[in-house]
Amino acid sequence: MKYCRQEIYYPLLVVFTISLMLWQQFGMNITLNYPIDQYFNATALNDDINGGASVGTLKVDDASVTLHCKTVDSHTFPFCSMLIPLKAKLKQFADLSQFDTLNIDLTTVDVRRDTVLIYLLNNEQDLPNGNDRISHTRANIQAINPTIGRVQYQLALNQFYVPSWWVFAKPYDIDTGAKLDNVEFLQIATGDNRALKDLEITLHSFSFSGKWINAQDLYFLLLSLWITSIVVHAIFLAGKMRNKYINSKTQAEELNKINSFLSIERDKYKTMAKHDPLTKLLNRAGLSHTLSTLMSEFSHSSKTASLIMFDIDHFKQINDQHGHDVGDQVLVSISQRVSEVIRDQDVFARWGGEEFVIVCPNTQLKGACVLAENIRTLIANSPLIEQQQVTSSFGVAQLNSANIDTWFKRADEALYKAKMNGRNKIEFS
Repeated sequence: MKYCRQEIYYPLLVVFTISLMLWQQFGMNITLNYPIDQYFNATALNDDINGGASVGTLKVDDASVTLHCKTVDSHTFPFCSMLIPLKAKLKQFADLSQFDTLNIDLTTVDVRRDTVLIYLLNNEQDLPNGNDRISHTRANIQAINPTIGRVQYQLALNQFYVPSWWVFAKPYDIDTGAKLDNVEFLQIATGDNRALKDLEITLHSFSFSGKWINAQDLYFLLLSLWITSIVVHAIFLAGKMRNKYINSKTQAEELNKINSFLSIERDKYKTMAKHDPLTKLLNRAGLSHTLSTLMSEFSHSSKTASLIMFDIDHFKQINDQHGHDVGDQVLVSISQRVSEVIRDQDVFARWGGEEFVIVCPNTQLKGACVLAENIRTLIANSPLIEQQQVTSSFGVAQLNSANIDTWFKRADEALYKAKMNGRNKIEFS
């Protein structure tokens, strides 16, 4: 009877796990709405709080609230904003820690290019200052690059961050991360363009959406359930196998030592096979998996990617004049400096000799050229050899077919063109 219960437990646990994961994916939705009507409680907040003279006025009707802003040049940064209280219950502010998205419907009208700044202002009263507690508001911000006209924007709450000016103004606050557990206000403000402007921003609706249980917590609970089940089952089996285990313990320990040694050796040789021993970067073999993945993604969904190929100008002269040790140190220094400025998603590899490649997934040609220019400037301005500038030439190509050789050939041709045009340049295919 016990055996039958054990046999059915894990299939039921699998069904339970899959059901919860599907429910979390397609259900468990929660929404926090703030309807806009003629009683909508919003106020205008302008740069007059900093001594400015900009004028912002609000117009509220049954379907929207409109901020009209006319900025005036002054000693402070000119801005206008609308400030919307987010009381969830009487005398309580909004706890947005369960939500993951801010859905906001805006109409922007402006002849100048500008951003719209979205603030979630979190009320906090828990910072000690001697024997007192300081009440303050933590600014959490995210910028929208708006499209003229009416657009619905979805802002991930985990992408909000605390701006640097707030950190500078609160030197006593050690924790500078974003917090959204007691949000007092939603603030919609004009953006970073300092040019004088006369514009309107209309808010039609906004809401917060999320899940009763977010995916991370659900997976943690399910993982805990599985681990607990496995541990209990293991303890039960251990009781039955105790005598046999004692007799074989010495042999098992020896086998574990051998397996650990073999595993370490295997990992060491696997790493050596895929990494350049001098720079510790990936080599051609180490890059093959990334390239295969990109080709597959391009074939199935035309997913974009770009390739940056560069090498060090006159590297043979460096070796001839200063010796191979200095040449090797230049390669290592460039590898370290470039690794620090590329994005986490980019894959950096030594292609051979003084030639390097950077594979940039989800990146169009323009973005790759910007990255290449940053790296070119970094290398040119780095003191790699005393009293001698070291430069590099770059070729950039965007993936346009599921053919690796063609992609690399186009980048190599662009690199060759950069060298023919005088080196220390960027050319693209």
